[in-house]
Amino acid sequence: MNRSNDDLDRGRDDVAASGRSGPNPSLIAFAIVAVVAVVFFLQNGERTTIDFLVFEERTTVRWSILMAVLFGVILDRLFSTWWRRRRRGR
Repeated sequence: MNRSNDDLDRGRDDVAASGRSGPNPSLIAFAIVAVVAVVFFLQNGERTTIDFLVFEERTTVRWSILMAVLFGVILDRLFSTWWRRRRRGR
């Protein structure tokens, strides 16, 4: 019963095409950052007042942080899109 390594590896589901098994390191890093972000979000439940231009809102710190992050992501996407179009036009 002579079987090559290819025959042995073909029958195993835990070996990746690259020859390595296990989860991707960037997936692990993403999971760690996601868990830390959720813990940070849940720990900041104190009430605060937010003044923005013409309105004032009483809310928790966690929602203020979430809104700031969302606004940051939106601004980043808008700036990145503008920058790529500007560079392509040259």
